[in-house]
Amino acid sequence: MEFEFTDTIVVLESDLNEMVWRVERGEEFYQVYYDIMAGYDDHDYYSAPLIEDRVKEEIKRRINIKEEK
Repeated sequence: MEFEFTDTIVVLESDLNEMVWRVERGEEFYQVYYDIMAGYDDHDYYSAPLIEDRVKEEIKRRINIKEEK
């Protein structure tokens, strides 16, 4: 049997800002990401690996924008 479904995980803006802040100060992205995601409900936490690459790209993008200013 095959099922198709769509899901949404919302990462709070304040959490994205904290990730940027901590990564800029030298912490490793994956440690920061999972520290923050641990505070989310179980469904979002266990789904976090599905979006980690896109979140990492967003964090890098935000850091690059800040460095260009």
